[in-house]
Amino acid sequence: MTHTPTADPVEHLARRLAHDHGHLIDDGDWERAPADFRKDYRDLARATFAVLGGPTEAQQQVAALDAEVRELRRQRDRYRDAWLSASRGRRRARGRAS
Repeated sequence: MTHTPTADPVEHLARRLAHDHGHLIDDGDWERAPADFRKDYRDLARATFAVLGGPTEAQQQVAALDAEVRELRRQRDRYRDAWLSASRGRRRARGRAS
């Protein structure tokens, strides 16, 4: 299952906080995290916005672009892994033919 980028500022801040606290290595960890873990970080994000005020329009745009960049990087990595796997297979096939 691939993560669809979210422009929800609370969700974005919750992910960033969990990542900055060292609980997430990659974006897939968020989906695999227990529901109560995600809820706690969403609550923390909501409380942060309540104290600091909501995000500005520019911050919302940055969050949306950041999510899109993460998705593009994930796709790039997937394609790179597939290409490397295919090229290794060709080298092995050529090695057997010799």
